[in-house]
Amino acid sequence: MNAHDTQPFEDAGARALWDSYLRKVDALCTVLNPRQRADIQTELKAHLLEGFIQTDAGDEATRLAAVIERLGEPDEFVPSWVEERLLDDAQPGAGARSLLGLLRTNLARGVKQFPFTMLVGLGYLLSFYFFLVAFMKLIFPANVGLYLTPAGIPVLGYVDAEAFREILGYWLTPVALIASILLQILLNRWIRRRFSKRA
Repeated sequence: MNAHDTQPFEDAGARALWDSYLRKVDALCTVLNPRQRADIQTELKAHLLEGFIQTDAGDEATRLAAVIERLGEPDEFVPSWVEERLLDDAQPGAGARSLLGLLRTNLARGVKQFPFTMLVGLGYLLSFYFFLVAFMKLIFPANVGLYLTPAGIPVLGYVDAEAFREILGYWLTPVALIASILLQILLNRWIRRRFSKRA
C-alpha cells in the first residue's frame, strides 16, 4: 500500500504527516492480506479527512496534527482492528497464515500490556493489604501496626517483636483505610484513561 495514494494536501508539512501516519498504520497491518490492509487504510483516510474538513483553525499541517492527536497513534487502536479482521478469517477452514497472524498479534499486544497489567495488579493488591491491616489492627492491636525496626526500617503488618517501635498506634486504621480508598480511585482513573484513549 502506497501511503502517497490520494494525497489531498498542498502543504509539504501536512503531506509529511499524512504519509508518516499511514506508513505507521501499514507497518501494523503486515499480517493482513492486501484487501484487508487497503480496507483499513481507506477507513483511516476517511476519518482523517473528515476530521480535517471539520477543523478550520490553522494551516493544513496544524489542522491535520490536531486530527491525529484526537484520533490517537496507530499502535493504540490499529492492532484491535487487525485482530478483528484476523478473527473474521480464523473460522473453520481458515488458512494457517490467518491463524499465525492472529497469534502473533495477540502475543505482541500481550507483551505490551504486561507491565500495565502487573502494575495495576500490584496496586490492587497493595490497596487490599492496606484495608486488611486497618481491619487487623482492631483485632490484634498489640501486634499489628506500622513499626520501626531497631535499624530504623519501617514495617507494616503483624509484628511479634518487642524491640520494634510502633509509629501510628490506632491512627493506623483510618490512615490505612484512606490510603486503600485513594489507591483504588487512582487505579480506576488510570484504567479508564488508558482505555478511553483506545475507544
